[in-house]
Amino acid sequence: MPKSYLSDRSRWLVGVARLKIAAALLLGLNLSANAIEPVTARCEHATSVEAAIEACSSIINTDKDRHRLAIAHFNRAGWHLKKDEVDLAASDLSEAIRFEPDFAAALAERGVIEERVNDLGRARADYSAILKLPQTNGSSEWAHAKARERLAATEAAARATANPNPAAATPSARAPASDFWRKPLAQGLQECNAKPAVTVKLPGTKGTIELNRCYRGRDHRSCIVTALLAEANSIKQDYAEISSANYPDLKAIDSLCQLSPDVLAEHNKAIQTFQNRWALLRKEYAAQLDCNNSVEDSLRNLSLADMSYGADVVKSIVESLRNELTEISLAQKDVLNLDDKMNAAQKAIEKITEIRSAICR
Repeated sequence: MPKSYLSDRSRWLVGVARLKIAAALLLGLNLSANAIEPVTARCEHATSVEAAIEACSSIINTDKDRHRLAIAHFNRAGWHLKKDEVDLAASDLSEAIRFEPDFAAALAERGVIEERVNDLGRARADYSAILKLPQTNGSSEWAHAKARERLAATEAAARATANPNPAAATPSARAPASDFWRKPLAQGLQECNAKPAVTVKLPGTKGTIELNRCYRGRDHRSCIVTALLAEANSIKQDYAEISSANYPDLKAIDSLCQLSPDVLAEHNKAIQTFQNRWALLRKEYAAQLDCNNSVEDSLRNLSLADMSYGADVVKSIVESLRNELTEISLAQKDVLNLDDKMNAAQKAIEKITEIRSAICR
């Protein structure tokens, strides 16, 4: 990897830290005033993650109301995700759905986690289930939009899974990323950017606000987010075989000599492709993060004085923009971990190739 990689990595991690200020799962849900209101408030809005998890757990352990239990599990899932405790978050979301089977937002968030761990069948089942539910409030409307977006983004992957190539049984015949996902990242971004940029203007406290031209509206932003998330998930799937080969951990000469020279050469070449794709993904994500920060700075001057809850509306706009990138950052964290494994695998493959002809028959 180039020497600038460490600075790119640091910048990405800083970006993740900033994005995680907003919890993607913690939706504002109004509960009736009762004796558990203080602990409910801490479960939803505590400044400390541990305090919030403790409050949500208190509700789960003591309350008997199925609706409140569903909300508590849902909120605790959000706090677990802030700690990157994916399995615990998925378990809580499943419990929320068990208590309220029509909890559309919980289905949507569980689907996102299932995508992240490459369980595409379950993810699409959750998204499809959402579209059978009525849209009764802002939360369910968001879930419907998310379900439609993710079903479209994963359609090509689902087709490839349903109709596997028989030749894929051997490592050297694995399908490339374009067979799993609709299009390469560069092509997807080019299509998102096909329309000319138009400056977005909003009412400000001191006149009209012009947002950075990198922001072209929510449709354009959603297109970019879908392309980046698809690429992150595609990368995880395309290179899982190399990661699972555990080249750095080989312990015996028999294991080493069983490796095909052709497969070693193919995997080494694939790692170079991975590095190029990962570099482009990092670059485009950083560009969107910079754009998001610029737009947030401008939105601080947005004036909705004629609306009773104008400040709340502005806050929700900012959180919505952050949450889209938070979803990508979670997927990118997995790719970042995969990058470490790819680097280790590449070094091991080079060493194995050097010594194999001398020690194997």
